[in-house]
Amino acid sequence: MFTLLTFANRWAWFDWIIFTIRFMWWITIVIGLVRYHDRLPYPVGAVLFVSVLAFVIPYWFYRYSTSAYLIAEIALSGSLYIAVNYYFEATQWQFVIVAFVVGFHSTERTYRWTGPATILLVPFLAWNTARLDFDSIAFQAILYHLGMYGCGFGFQLLVRTQKQSLIIKEQNQILEQYASRVEQITLLEERDKISRELHDTIGHTMTSLIMGMETLRPRLPDTEVKRLDTLLHMARRGLNETRGIVHNWAQTTGESLTTLESSFRELIEQFQQSTGVIVKLRIYGKEVELSRSRKLPLYRCLQEALTNAVRHGGASLIQVGLYFEEVQIRMQVEDNGNGNKEIEFGFGLQSMKERLVALDGYLSLHCLDEGGVAVICCLPHLAVLPQAASIRILLVDDQPIIRESLQLILQQQQDMQVVGLAGNGQEALDMIPNVNPDVVLLDVRMPVLDGPSTLRAIRERWPALRVIMVTTIEEASQATDTLKNGANGYLLKSVSPIELVEAIRVVHQGETLITQSIADVLFKEMKVQQEELDGLRKLQGRVCPYGLTERERGILASLVKGLRIKAIAEKIFLSEGTVRNCTTMIYAKLGVNNREDAVRKAQEEGLVV
Repeated sequence: MFTLLTFANRWAWFDWIIFTIRFMWWITIVIGLVRYHDRLPYPVGAVLFVSVLAFVIPYWFYRYSTSAYLIAEIALSGSLYIAVNYYFEATQWQFVIVAFVVGFHSTERTYRWTGPATILLVPFLAWNTARLDFDSIAFQAILYHLGMYGCGFGFQLLVRTQKQSLIIKEQNQILEQYASRVEQITLLEERDKISRELHDTIGHTMTSLIMGMETLRPRLPDTEVKRLDTLLHMARRGLNETRGIVHNWAQTTGESLTTLESSFRELIEQFQQSTGVIVKLRIYGKEVELSRSRKLPLYRCLQEALTNAVRHGGASLIQVGLYFEEVQIRMQVEDNGNGNKEIEFGFGLQSMKERLVALDGYLSLHCLDEGGVAVICCLPHLAVLPQAASIRILLVDDQPIIRESLQLILQQQQDMQVVGLAGNGQEALDMIPNVNPDVVLLDVRMPVLDGPSTLRAIRERWPALRVIMVTTIEEASQATDTLKNGANGYLLKSVSPIELVEAIRVVHQGETLITQSIADVLFKEMKVQQEELDGLRKLQGRVCPYGLTERERGILASLVKGLRIKAIAEKIFLSEGTVRNCTTMIYAKLGVNNREDAVRKAQEEGLVV
C-alpha cells in the first residue's frame, strides 16, 4: 500500500481526474451492495473485499505496464460488473464508466483489443449472464459504450495536446533566451575592446599605484599604516568599479572582504529558511585573515554537512562550531539525526576531502553515541612547506615599478626567493636556463614578446615549469586561451599580497588557480556558449520533441542500454536520488509509467542514438 501511495504522489492533474471518476464508480457499487446485500447469497464482507481487490489490483499493475493495467482493469472491473449485473438489473449501464477509463489509458498499440473488449465483449457477457434480451438493445448498448470509450480516448488526446503545448512554450522560452544571449555576446565583444583600451591607461596606472603603496608598508610607522590601508582600499575599489563598468556587473569590495563568520551565518540563515531545521553557530577565538582558496573548502564542507544531515540523517537540530586555533582552523558540525555505523564518503564529501588534503588539511566523520554524525574539517592557516623548500620565482613585466613592488612583497616571505626580473618575454626565455625558477609570474601584455607567446615557448622547452599569468583587467577570451595553452594560474595584479603569495604556494604544489572574478567571467562565457550550442541544436532539429534535456537524454540512453540506477549515478557522478528524480521526469515527459515503456518508446521513436 505504501508503494502505491508513493506512486500516486507522481500523478498529474489528469491522473487524479480519472482516479476520481473510477473511485466514484466503485463507491456507487459498494453503496448498492451494502444497501441490498440481502439479495446476495454471499456474506457482505466477502463481497466488499472482492470489490476492493477489483479496485486496487489494476493500480498495482499500473506501476509496471499500461498494458498490464488495461488487462487487469477489463478482467477485474468487468467481472465485478458481470457479477453485480447478474443480481441487480438496475446496474446494466455501470460499465460505461469503466469504458471511459479504459479509453483514456488506451494507446495506439492497445486500443485494437481494449475497444472490442469494453464495447462488445464485457456488455454481451454481462447481459447474457443476467439472461437479458441483449439483441433488442444491442445497438443502444454498443453506442453508449462506444461513446464513453471515445470520450476517454479524446480526453487522452486533449491531455497530450496540452503537454505538447507546454513543451512548445518551454522551447520558445529557450529561443528567446538564446536571442538574448546572442545580444549579450555582442556586448561582451564590445567590452573586450574597451578593456584592451583601458589596459594600458587606467588599469596600469591603478595597479602601479597599488603595488607601489604596498612596498611602502614596511617603511611606514604603525601610526600611518592605517592611512595606507585606507588608500589601498580606495584604490582597489576604484579598480573594481572600473571592471564593473567594463563588464556591466558590479563587483563590490564587500564580496572580497567577506569574513568566514559572515559567510557561515548567511549560509545557515538561508538553510534554516528553506528547510526549517534549527542550526546553531558558535565561534571560538579571533578570526584570522584567510585567502579565498582557503575559505571556499570550509564553506563547501559546511554546505555538504548541512545537506547530508537533513537528507540522510533526518536531523532537526544541527550545531556548528568554528574554532580559530593557533595553527589551524577547525570546523565541527554535529547533528541529532539517525546516524550511521558505517559512514561512507559520497562524491560530495570525497571531493571536499581531496580539496582539504591538497591544502594540508583533513576531513573526518564520526558517529555520536547519542545518535547523529559529527563532521570535522581542519585546515592550517598557511600551507605547510618543507623548511628546505624555497620557491624560486622569476618576475616578468614590462612595468619596472610593478616588478620592483612584486619583488619587495615576495622577498618578505621566508619560503620565497625572487631569482630574476625580466622586462619582456624574450628576456625571460633567455634567463630561465640560468636562474632555474620554480614559478614564473608572467605579464599578459608586453612588448617584443607578449605573455601568451612566451607561455607557448616555455611549454615547448620546459613543460614542467609552473607559470602564473598576471593581468590588469580580466578578459574571458584571453584567460581561456592561456589556460588552454598550459598556464597554471591566472591572476589580477591588484590582488592583495596574501592572495598573491597563497596563489604562488598553491600553484607550486601542483594545483591550478585563477582569480574568482576571472572565474566568474569564464563561467558566464561558458554558460553563453552552452546556451548558444543548445540553440543551434534546436535549430538543426536535434532537440528531443518531448522536451528532454541533454542530461535526461543521456540517462534515457543508459536506461536503453540496460544500466540500473546505481550504475547510471556512478557513471555521471550524481547521487542515486537525483538520477531517480530525473528518471521520473523522463517518464512524465514521455507519457509512460515505467522503465520498459520508456525504453520501448525511445527505441521506436529514435530518441537516443
